[in-house]
Amino acid sequence: MKKFIANSFIILILISFTNLQSKEFCSPDELSVNITETSSAKNSNGEKGNVFVYFDQSLSMKGYVNDQPGLKNVYVNVIDDLQQIAENVGSSTYYHAFGKDIIPIKGSKIAKVIKPSFYECKGAASECNNQESKIELPFKIAKANPDGTYIIVTDLFLSDKQLVGGTLKQLTKPLKSILKKGKSIGIIGVMSSFNGTVYDIPIKDGGSMNYTDAKMRPYYIIVIGDQKHINRIKSNLEEQHFTDPEDEYKFALITSSPILQNLNKNQIISEKNIPKIDKAEGFKFKYVDDVLPIYQFNTGKKFNKKFRIKKDDLIVKGSSGVSEYTLKESLWSSPEVKCKKIDWRKSKFDSISTVTSNEDGLTLNLFKNISDRKKLKLFLGMRYFYFVDVYAEKPGTASEKDFAEWSVRSSDAEGFTQSNPVKFKTLNLTKIIKILNAVSNDTFEKTLVATFVMDFNLLK
Repeated sequence: MKKFIANSFIILILISFTNLQSKEFCSPDELSVNITETSSAKNSNGEKGNVFVYFDQSLSMKGYVNDQPGLKNVYVNVIDDLQQIAENVGSSTYYHAFGKDIIPIKGSKIAKVIKPSFYECKGAASECNNQESKIELPFKIAKANPDGTYIIVTDLFLSDKQLVGGTLKQLTKPLKSILKKGKSIGIIGVMSSFNGTVYDIPIKDGGSMNYTDAKMRPYYIIVIGDQKHINRIKSNLEEQHFTDPEDEYKFALITSSPILQNLNKNQIISEKNIPKIDKAEGFKFKYVDDVLPIYQFNTGKKFNKKFRIKKDDLIVKGSSGVSEYTLKESLWSSPEVKCKKIDWRKSKFDSISTVTSNEDGLTLNLFKNISDRKKLKLFLGMRYFYFVDVYAEKPGTASEKDFAEWSVRSSDAEGFTQSNPVKFKTLNLTKIIKILNAVSNDTFEKTLVATFVMDFNLLK
């Protein structure tokens, strides 16, 4: 049996003919139901570990701490409260600056982070920590100690050379390791006032330029750890700092486990998943052995029903979700309707229904292929037993669209800067999100999300 989710366990329940042999239900064969606990559920255990906070010390960050007259300085306000927010999710908190290297900061010195002097250096440029932004450094530490929670504050202004070749691998390798261990990466983008210089903007002829007329600019809080801790940090920030309608912020959750739960485990599936099915003649709904939902009913020749799953029941909130689902289907038939005489015969058809997804969730068009007589034909006066597993096959990419308006490509950066923008965009942000989604895709494993049965008589 295929492995579904790393670091998860599978409860295999065999539902035998004897168990189903009753007045109401009878199984055509021995059936198995897999209940998978996803990594998102398992690793969100609420335990407090250590929290490690990293502040980008590169010179471009200095503009966030200087007030812009008439505009809200969200950066200073958030950093002021970040110590308390971190302590809410951890037992001990450790602070650092990162640029060319990682430098520890004593808790009593955190106030310096919102002062211009924190980003200045009077020595030779080669000896200063504010000339680079090696964001891969805290990622490597998170890989080495995945039990902690990591908070990284940065402008995410990454050049092309940081997103290709060996440098890119320094980013993606630790992130893959983190996701494979069931952890997640939350990205909170915050638009703040800005009064300073944006450095190292690439120009088409080579080299770079600077820009000093921006009044607003987004910064980012990256949180690595359990989903529960990521969501708690996000909620604290929303409650304390993003309360006004004009506040601009974005959120994405990068995870290899965007599935919230297996729907059979908590008996989420009900008659409501198939609208109006309870109006059918002889309708009955039951869970067998508390895990397998069975719909029993009588129907006529025209059977046009949909099985729907709400997004909130299936997808981890804030994640990029799932872009592709697949079905594993089996169909049996018998000319007898009574269990004592029934002799099931398995159909050779393996494509019976279709599955689609949208922003609201997913929909199975039940027996959609019945309209194609060459593929499948049901006969009147027969009893049918339809067994289906629903799998999440591929993660989504919704976060790319959400963050696109704050992103500028390297090839467009010069022209964008020459347009004298008030809000300065983040270099290569969409490319960064795509890289993170690609890492998530690489670590994603096919996941069983729901199983159900339809046991029905096709009336003459």
